[in-house]
Amino acid sequence: MSSFKPNVEECLALQELPSYEFISSLVKNVCTVLANEPEKYRPANCVGQQGSLLKLYEEDKRCLPVVIIPDIHARPDFIKNILACTLPKLKLTVMQALEQKKIDLVCVGDAVHTELFSLRWKLISAEFEQGIHTGHYMQDEMIATLSTLCAIMSLKILFPENFHFLKGNHENILNSNLGGDYAFYKYADEGEMVKRFIQEYYDEKLLNLIAQYENLLPLVAYGKNYVVSHAEPADTFTAEQLIDARFEEGVVEGLIWTRNGQVKKQTVVPIMNELLGKKSAKKALYFSGHRPVKENYALRQDGRLVQIHNPHKQNIVLVEPDHNFDFEKDIINTKGAKKNA
Repeated sequence: MSSFKPNVEECLALQELPSYEFISSLVKNVCTVLANEPEKYRPANCVGQQGSLLKLYEEDKRCLPVVIIPDIHARPDFIKNILACTLPKLKLTVMQALEQKKIDLVCVGDAVHTELFSLRWKLISAEFEQGIHTGHYMQDEMIATLSTLCAIMSLKILFPENFHFLKGNHENILNSNLGGDYAFYKYADEGEMVKRFIQEYYDEKLLNLIAQYENLLPLVAYGKNYVVSHAEPADTFTAEQLIDARFEEGVVEGLIWTRNGQVKKQTVVPIMNELLGKKSAKKALYFSGHRPVKENYALRQDGRLVQIHNPHKQNIVLVEPDHNFDFEKDIINTKGAKKNA
C-alpha cells in the first residue's frame, strides 16, 4: 500500500489549478491502490487482474452499513457536506465513520462535468470558438473538476478498503468511443473540451495517466442487501460477466449508459439473485444514478431499482445490512443534516 498521504481538505479547498507534480503524484498513487486491491473484495478477472465487481460483505462476517453517493459532477461542496454529515444511527460523521472503518462508501460515478452551470459551458464554447482552450471560464470549470477528482482519489488512497468509486459514463477523459464508452456532449462538447484542456495546460502524459485510473475503476458493487452501478443495468449480466466486464464492451455500456425506457425486461432482480442468492435478494434493492430524478428518488423495475441522482440536491443513501430500507429516513439531505456528532 502507498505511503502517500494526501489531504482531502486541501483538495476540496482548491482556488487555483493544482500543480502538475501534485496531480501526477496523486493519480500514480491511486492507480497503485486500485491495481492492488485484494481479491477478498475485488475478485480477479480472467487475466488475473482486479475485476470490475466489488463484493463488500462476507457471509461469515459482520456486514457494514453502506453510504451510497449519487453522481457528483464537479461539486466539491457536495463532497464537503457528505464528509461532514452526521449519520444519525451511527452518531458519527461520514468522515469519522470512514476513519473508524464503520461504513463502506460507494459512489455511483460521474466525478466530472458540472451540470448546474449550463451558461458557463456556453461561455467556454465561445472561448473555444476563438481557439482559446485554457481560458478563464474553462479554468473555473477545471478547478471544480480537479478539486473533486483529487478529493475522490485522496479518499481512495486514505481508505482503500472502505471508499469505492464506480466508473460512470463521464469517466472518459480521452473522450473515446471504444470499450463501451462514448464521447460526451450535453450542454457543449464537454468531453472534448476537458480532454483538450488537460493536453494543453498539462500534457498528454497526464491525460493518459488519468485514463489509466479510469480503466482501473470497478463498475458494480454489492453487499448483503444491495447492488449498485452507475446506470440501470441493460441486461441480466452474470457475476462472471461483471467481473470480466472490461473485456465485453456491451457490459460496460449496459452499466453506464442506459436510458430510461430502454430496458424492456426485468434485469435487476436476476442480477441480485445471481450475486446475493434468491433468499437475500428478496429484501434487497438495486441503486443507480445517471438519469436525473425530480424528487429524492425514482423507482423502476417494479420498485426494485432506486434511482437517486437529483442534480439540484445533495442527498446520500444509507443502507443498513439488517434493516429494511426506509425511503423517508435513509435518504439524507447533506445540506440540511447535522454537521457534528
